[in-house]
Amino acid sequence: MIHLSASPASKKQLREFGILLGIVFPLVFGWLIPSLKGHHAPIWPFVIGIPSLMLALIAPRLLQWPYQGWMKLGHILGWINGHLILGVVFLFVLQPIAYVMRLTGYDPLKRKRKGLESYRETSKHKTVDLTRIF
Repeated sequence: MIHLSASPASKKQLREFGILLGIVFPLVFGWLIPSLKGHHAPIWPFVIGIPSLMLALIAPRLLQWPYQGWMKLGHILGWINGHLILGVVFLFVLQPIAYVMRLTGYDPLKRKRKGLESYRETSKHKTVDLTRIF
């Protein structure tokens, strides 16, 4: 498991986080999603976005705790994506494909050829004259 570093984020990282949160959060949750669903723009995304934008420009160090919480949330969601979702994809997509391939006898690597002394295959390509490539 990957451990998050306990060292505080730099001032530049905190400023970038605050600006990103202050611009993207109100745009997505205050304008894009409500307009797609035909609702009026809510106030709460701007209540979160505008102060974070102001803090990013004035005192980015005050965004240390929200930044750490955001990084922990990202770490948890990354674990879920990496383990659970990909495990489900393996079980319900790749595993059935493998069973069907075994039942039909399809062997893409040509591993099970009985009666052969060697598995070597001769090349079907002609020799290329490297002095006259084109």
